[in-house]
Amino acid sequence: MKHNNFFANAASKALALATVVMMSAAFTACSSSNDEPTPPPSPKAGTVTFEGEEKPILKAEYEDKLNGNYFLLLYLSADSKEKIELHLNKDLHMNGSPVVLTKREKKHEGGKLYWVADYHNPDKSLFTNTTGDPDSNSDLYLAGTLTVTGDPKSGKVSIKLENGRVKDNNREERTLTVRYSGTMTEGE
Repeated sequence: MKHNNFFANAASKALALATVVMMSAAFTACSSSNDEPTPPPSPKAGTVTFEGEEKPILKAEYEDKLNGNYFLLLYLSADSKEKIELHLNKDLHMNGSPVVLTKREKKHEGGKLYWVADYHNPDKSLFTNTTGDPDSNSDLYLAGTLTVTGDPKSGKVSIKLENGRVKDNNREERTLTVRYSGTMTEGE
């Protein structure tokens, strides 16, 4: 009789353990929410990922707009029609502090640019129109940060746009990530 009690006791404990494991798995599966979109993967160095399609950055240029203002251009096609275009001020946006792309900037003086972080495709049928200008009615990102360090004129620049979610000109939500570190040549 003791032998049967031992097996019965062991079986009930094994059943209790199996129940706990199954309930844990069920709660874990139910706890994930489908309301929040999955953030895009971290970008690889020297690439732009737009809508899950990874594209190498073929050429990087800058335009000096004076007063510490720059246009940074990352070309994704040989004809330079597909690109990422950033408008930034060295003091405000290129200091290693993340720029929150979901918020407008406070007004600032002295001719300093407000941030712009846009994607353009070759036939201009698909592009974004974003800016941190507080007087603009253009779009903001739905999510994302932009971190830039360096000086395009004198050496290395590092650009990282992470977890970007933005609406295009057709009002469709798109994902965008950028990762670039290197030198830029002066454009026209």
